Amino acid sequence: MQIKDYLNKILEILSTNPFVESQSFSFEERPPSTARITGIITFTNSTRLNFKEFIAIESGDVVILKYGYNYSDENGSLIFRYDNALDPKAKKLSTYPEHKHIFKKILPAKRPTLKEVLREIADIVDIKK
Repeated sequence: MQIKDYLNKILEILSTNPFVESQSFSFEERPPSTARITGIITFTNSTRLNFKEFIAIESGDVVILKYGYNYSDENGSLIFRYDNALDPKAKKLSTYPEHKHIFKKILPAKRPTLKEVLREIADIVDIKK
């Protein structure tokens, strides 16, 4: 897979999501085989997903080196966040450095795919309709 193929896959996932109202992306390729992708996705209930991924292509596979999926309500308050930041508060978790923030808790969590994050958000958006 090439970096642009991965980006096209993200755009395809978003185009088929009925809850996505708008999207904005930044894509910075860093030759020979890495890229930084950032974006803001606004949903039909005015909630937002800010995300970032730093990816590399290794032996034809996409490897996500750094990531953050930050989902917030219409006022900007955190609903949940997945990331692999070296957060000292998450150090004792079994999945460290990967974890999930919910309100004031930090939970063990492996990195979800963007599609899985969007599925989790769709459940929330659908309930609030």
